[in-house]
Amino acid sequence: MPSDPFTTLGEYLTAHEAEALTVLLEAGDHTAHALQSVGAARRERVAKLMTAAGLGHTDPTLSAAVLRAIAGAKSVHRQYIPVWTMPGNEATIGHLTGEFHRIVSGARMSVTCATYNFSQNSHMWATLKAISEQPDVTVCVYVDAEKGDPARVKSQLPRATVYRSARLPDGRSIVSHTKFIVVDHELVLLTSANFSYNAENRNIEFGLLIHDRGLATSIESTMASKHGSLYELTAPGGDMHGRWGS
Repeated sequence: MPSDPFTTLGEYLTAHEAEALTVLLEAGDHTAHALQSVGAARRERVAKLMTAAGLGHTDPTLSAAVLRAIAGAKSVHRQYIPVWTMPGNEATIGHLTGEFHRIVSGARMSVTCATYNFSQNSHMWATLKAISEQPDVTVCVYVDAEKGDPARVKSQLPRATVYRSARLPDGRSIVSHTKFIVVDHELVLLTSANFSYNAENRNIEFGLLIHDRGLATSIESTMASKHGSLYELTAPGGDMHGRWGS
């Protein structure tokens, strides 16, 4: 085990996991039951670190204090990294495709992303497909109904939840031009780039990689609140379900 399990536990836990463990332990739950709030793939590692740190149901007061401190520290942490795409080898800081692959491949709980266009030659297909097949990771994709081809996105990412932009009551199409990726409710990549070969390799595109749980939660909550109004679900086979229809 590590010489400093508190540090390692603080680095490993997400703010969401720390908060969930705190609530359950303060409610009097056994450590084994509280650990059910952690994804199966990460549960054993968290259990070992908590044991090494002497945290659990036998001392809920100390455990809750430590876990709450971890959650608080993660919640206020902000880091801004510029992400560029430029032709050739001009982009020397935070290359878009590399950063996308790194953060999405490292997802532990969830990936939420939105793009206007999702072209067939985008390098992001394989990365999203691989992470969507992980049993403990949920993937949600928002695309423009016309440019993004949501039926094809759903067919390529069958385990993901795919939403397309809806139509207004007067029949006009709603254009979904937002572009972002949110990982584990904490990490946000805002970018001008679509999911396309040109945007990933030839265009000049700029974005910011931001570690900010509050921002991540706000983005995901706002998008979820528009289900059935501005966005409708793309079901297997391309059928759509929405309040205003398509």
